[in-house]
Amino acid sequence: MRPAMVLTDLDGTFLNSDRSIASENLDTLHQLGQHGIVRVAATGRTLHSSREVLGFELPFDYLIFSTGAGICRFADSQILQKMSLTANDIHAVAEFFVDCQLDFSIHHPIPDNHHFHWYSSPNPTPDLVSRLKYLAEFAVQGDFREIKEATQLLAITLNGLEIIEELQRRFSHLSIIRTTSPIDNRHIWIEVFPSGASKGSAAEWLCKHLSIERNRTMSIGNDFNDLAMLEWTQASFVVANAAPELVEKFSPAPGNDDRGFTVAVRGWLEQLLP
Repeated sequence: MRPAMVLTDLDGTFLNSDRSIASENLDTLHQLGQHGIVRVAATGRTLHSSREVLGFELPFDYLIFSTGAGICRFADSQILQKMSLTANDIHAVAEFFVDCQLDFSIHHPIPDNHHFHWYSSPNPTPDLVSRLKYLAEFAVQGDFREIKEATQLLAITLNGLEIIEELQRRFSHLSIIRTTSPIDNRHIWIEVFPSGASKGSAAEWLCKHLSIERNRTMSIGNDFNDLAMLEWTQASFVVANAAPELVEKFSPAPGNDDRGFTVAVRGWLEQLLP
């Protein structure tokens, strides 16, 4: 059979809400492997954070992490591709966030981008406070003007649409990605990556690397950082718990706690397999 690929987001999609893995979803991964279909986890998590929830034993073939800024082999974390921001872009975006009085962080280059420098607004968001408490061992408060290289900047806000529009206007050469905070599911995270960084561009790169045709790809997700991936793959599904704007745009699947990954993949396989 000609090669094919399945890509799945993790939190809110492949993983249950308690971050466990449904036995049916694990069985489906094995089934894909039996058909020779490449299995890719595509997440906004860093490589370090991905390993915390996935380990090394699951039957994925590749991992797209940090919303596409990094790609590695799943079995041994060998980095295949990584992106980073220049010092000029880091400083310019950071100054913009300071002017907007936003909480934000600047993350070290891959593979150490779970380490970050953080900066607080005059009124820190509860989201930042929780994040610093959870990630205290990786967080340092410092002067962004001393930073020469980074994977991304991440700002936290409750009303981010106007800020995103202004960022896109000022920094059109960078990748500006919106996602929902996994901490409280209420705040908006505005993530700034190097040009071209997204789950979609990472999927395209990996397919070219493996000589897989675009019309033999499927993806499933639940949030706005999945958008580029969903728009790129031939078949695209969103779970029932996805953002309403995405539910209206892509093929529906049951929620992440109701085996949505398995239902979507098995339906797609019926169409793919002879």
